[in-house]
Amino acid sequence: MAKNRKLLLAALLLIAFAAFKLVLLQWWQAQQPQAVAAQCDLTEGCTLPDGSRVRAAAVSTKKPFDIYIEHAPAGTEQVSISFSMKNMDMGFNRYMFERQPSGNWQAVRIRLPVCVEGRRDFTADITIGSRTFQMAFTAE
Repeated sequence: MAKNRKLLLAALLLIAFAAFKLVLLQWWQAQQPQAVAAQCDLTEGCTLPDGSRVRAAAVSTKKPFDIYIEHAPAGTEQVSISFSMKNMDMGFNRYMFERQPSGNWQAVRIRLPVCVEGRRDFTADITIGSRTFQMAFTAE
């Protein structure tokens, strides 16, 4: 009888732990910034909804390239970019920008993740401070 109680207690503790984990996961996801869609061509450059201007040299899957952010909002402490593809796991590929003496931001020698299917349709998530902007683009 004591063995059954121990098994029941263990099962109840596992269920409580799983429920706690689900609640914590939902809370964490709610804290993540929501991406704002931005119509942008990285190689031509564009202005994001917050007034920042983003541009890149030739965006290629074959060689590294640089991306520049100009006119980021005052007080911006961190800028990053990551790349993904629809229905394709691209792994971790976040690049941090460095603030330049001019006040602009630059990320150098970015390499796009390689798609085993040969696709070149990417989505860039640019995080400027606490805001994230999402843009679709096609690499060379």
